Amino acid sequence: MPPRTTWSHNLMLSGGLALAYVVSMLFSLTLTRAGEGVAVIWFASGLLAAAFLLLPWRWSLALASLCFVLNFACNLVIGNPPLAAFLFPVLTFSEAFGAAWLARRACGATMRLTSFNRVARLILLAVAPATAVTAIIAADLFTLYGRSFNVVLTSWFYGHALGMAIMLPAVLLVCRPDMIRDFRRTVGEQLGLYALIIVVSAATFLQVRFPIALLIFPALALLCFRLGPRGAAVAALIMAVALSSMVVVLPSPPNLAGWSLTEKTRSLQFLIAVAFLTSLATAMAIADQKRMKRLWAGRTRVARAAQIRAVSAGVAKTQFLATMSHEIRTPMSSIVGFTEVLLKREDLPEPARRQLSLIDRAGASLMAVVNDILDFSKVEAGEVELRPNRVTPRAIAQDALAIVADAARRKDLDLQLSFIGPVETAVMIDDLRMRQILLNLLSNAIKFTERGRVGLEVQVLEQADASNLLRFKVIDTGVGVPSDQVERLFKRFSQGDSSVSRSHGGTGLGLAICKGLIELMGGKIGVDSKPGAGSTFWLEVAAPRAEMGMPAPLAPKGDKALSARILLVDDHPMNRELGATVLGLLGCEVILAENGEEGVAAAKLSACDLILMDVHMPRMDGLEATRAIRALGGANATLPIIAMSADVMPQMEAACLKAGMNAAVGKPIQIQALHDVLVKWLSPDRKAEAA
Repeated sequence: MPPRTTWSHNLMLSGGLALAYVVSMLFSLTLTRAGEGVAVIWFASGLLAAAFLLLPWRWSLALASLCFVLNFACNLVIGNPPLAAFLFPVLTFSEAFGAAWLARRACGATMRLTSFNRVARLILLAVAPATAVTAIIAADLFTLYGRSFNVVLTSWFYGHALGMAIMLPAVLLVCRPDMIRDFRRTVGEQLGLYALIIVVSAATFLQVRFPIALLIFPALALLCFRLGPRGAAVAALIMAVALSSMVVVLPSPPNLAGWSLTEKTRSLQFLIAVAFLTSLATAMAIADQKRMKRLWAGRTRVARAAQIRAVSAGVAKTQFLATMSHEIRTPMSSIVGFTEVLLKREDLPEPARRQLSLIDRAGASLMAVVNDILDFSKVEAGEVELRPNRVTPRAIAQDALAIVADAARRKDLDLQLSFIGPVETAVMIDDLRMRQILLNLLSNAIKFTERGRVGLEVQVLEQADASNLLRFKVIDTGVGVPSDQVERLFKRFSQGDSSVSRSHGGTGLGLAICKGLIELMGGKIGVDSKPGAGSTFWLEVAAPRAEMGMPAPLAPKGDKALSARILLVDDHPMNRELGATVLGLLGCEVILAENGEEGVAAAKLSACDLILMDVHMPRMDGLEATRAIRALGGANATLPIIAMSADVMPQMEAACLKAGMNAAVGKPIQIQALHDVLVKWLSPDRKAEAA
């Protein structure tokens, strides 16, 4: 805030408090003085304490000096002896300063009365002690003038304590503009509600034998709901002025007939205090509720913004993975494919064959890394679709062990397989995913075992609900895992040995993928391990028993030559050369097209048995080309079209199927994998299905 604005604010606040002090002082000293010359109503100390709390030190000191002089002069005018006239303002200002000092320690330096608890602490820990001490001192001093100790004590404490209990919190609330944040109302509504308080206060003095003062409470309740704590404070000030003026000016109502001025003043002052504190408690409860709603709304907005950012991050991650998959798999397709083609040649010298084997192994390792990242992304996004097949647990275990047999043989490890229970009973389970999990566990066991054995134990337990509980254990004699690292194993990008000197590579995603897949199947996975004593990774999952007569999955028909005419559409020259070479090895006649437009033209002119369609191509991509081929009608409407793309994200596969393709396979495609796809979609049954 600029200095000029601060100066203006302090000047206005000082002027307002000084004027209120003078008016309340004159009213109390001239109209409400009772026994022993002590005012029955005394709001001035509350105003002065508020000045000490709200104004800077120099401003409050200047205001206190001015009010001291005016108070001293007023006491002289009403006839008090000079020493008594001096003692009254000294005690008053000591009382106000003491209350302000205690208030800062009870409610904090900012004096933000944001809850009724703070108001209660202000009254009990600041107002009550300050006025009690001052009342005792005043009663003791004024006995020197022959005045009654008890009368001065009770009159001073009652008048000053109630007056400050009303005035100090009211002024603090009125001078805090932030208290109206949730209670902004039109000027007309505010004036109408304050006018209602004036009317009800005036009605208290009607000459009727009915306690009209009780109407003050519902009027204040309405004002609390509409104007909040600050409105309740303003209403208390209005009531204090209105009732205090009327009690000394107007005739007493019938229910107060026969009461002395002191009794009437104290009773109405007590009514004001009770009404104010009751309404203030209500208003602050309402304000707190509104504040909580505002906080909840703010946090909801933050949560929604975070959700939008998370969705955007997810989309960005998906786009990144799709781009990464395409950019890495495209050259990998040529590396892996041509390496496999060369390895099938019989005329290679042994050193070249060994070097090609190293290239093939390195390419397989790189593809394993890429596949791990993509598989984990699918598991994390919940995009993995389980496809149960009729299969026996024995077959799953034997297939997995057969795949890792060469790796174990190269390290001279003993591979063991054992069965417990009805492992020949067929169950319905996604055998591909189960095999993926077992391969990951077996590969890890072989990787981290330098000597000894790696075993796979399969146990099947029949359950009463027509399902079997499958338990697999992969047991090794490797390095083991320390207990403090076990919990990290199934977390993403985490390994038991994460140091820069670790001797084993990997992404640290394999076990996280296993955990995600087995939990997707409704099972669980864990590990028991000790350093130097090997590890036992176990998993268990329930699978329904397959009904008798259900067809088993089709087995591959081997590497026999195919007699088919294949249209290969790919914009990458190396991919076209590789595809033509591999398809030639499989016994196929190949028609080549460089982009989607050429592919559509070739499909229109040449009769073919199947189309292998790249997805990402210039001029016309594979999706658009597929839709154009389907639109040709005739045989092209049912011709098997297989997408070949390095983008293997689920969204792309769904887009391919929606465009009219029959299936999608990811690059790089190995010879056996491509053979299996062609056998599947060139079979008479699949042709009929496509039709």
